[in-house]
Amino acid sequence: MNVNVSLIGNGSVRIIAVTGWMGDHRLFEPFLPFIDKQRYSFAFLDARGYGSRIQEDGPYTVEQIASDIVACADQLGWERFHVIGHSMAGMSAQRLAIDVPQRLLSAILLAPVPASGARIDDQRRALLLAAIREPDARKRLIDANTGGVRSDDWLERLRDTSLAGTRPDVLEAYMASWTGKGFANEIKNVLVPVRVIVGEKDPGAVPERLRETIGAWFTDFELRVLKDCGHYPMWEEPAVFSEALFATVA
Repeated sequence: MNVNVSLIGNGSVRIIAVTGWMGDHRLFEPFLPFIDKQRYSFAFLDARGYGSRIQEDGPYTVEQIASDIVACADQLGWERFHVIGHSMAGMSAQRLAIDVPQRLLSAILLAPVPASGARIDDQRRALLLAAIREPDARKRLIDANTGGVRSDDWLERLRDTSLAGTRPDVLEAYMASWTGKGFANEIKNVLVPVRVIVGEKDPGAVPERLRETIGAWFTDFELRVLKDCGHYPMWEEPAVFSEALFATVA
C-alpha cells in the first residue's frame, strides 16, 4: 500500500508520529518549528479516515493504525524507528511493541490510552459521544481535556482544526476500538523502551493509573509529567513538549 505521510527533516533519528482520536497531523503543527531538521526525520502519519486520508476506508481500529505505521516505515525504508502515539494511537504504539519489537527504538506514548483500553464513566462517555457530531460539545471536551484554563478563541481554533480533520462515522468506529477490551494480556517480556509523556491538566491520562498499567506491563518504562499542559501538549505548550520529547530520544 502507498501511505500518505508528511515528512519533516532529513536527520538520522527517525520518528513516526500519529495523533489521537480528536484530530489529524495538524495537531503537531505548533511543534514543527522546534524540530532540528538536520538531526531528526519526522513522518507525521494520519490514521485512516483523518486528514490527508479522510476518504480512506477502514478498518478504523487501533490495530490498523499499528499496521499502517509499519507500512509507512516500510515505504520510507526505515528498518528501525521511534514511534510517537498520541492518545488512542498510544494504544497502537503498545501494539507495535508487542508485534514488532525489533523495529522499535522506543515507543513514546503521549497522553496514552493503555493497552487494556480506556475505562470511561457514563458522564464522560456522553460528552465524548456528543463531541462526535456537535461542535459545541467538542469545544467543551477540549476545554475539559486542557484543564479549563484556555480562552474561547484558543479552544475554537483547536476545535475547528479537529472538525476539519475528522469524520463522525470514523470517530464512532475508533471510539469503539479504544474503549474495547484491549490486548494488555498479550504483553509478555517486552524490552522496548516505553516513554510516557502526560500533561498535568489531563483528566484522562492520570500518572498514577498509567504507572499501575503501562508501568507494570513494560520493563523499560519512564514517565514525565508536563507543567501547564493537558491532553494536547504539542498544541498547548510546544516548547515544553519538545524539550521533554528530545530529552527522551536524544
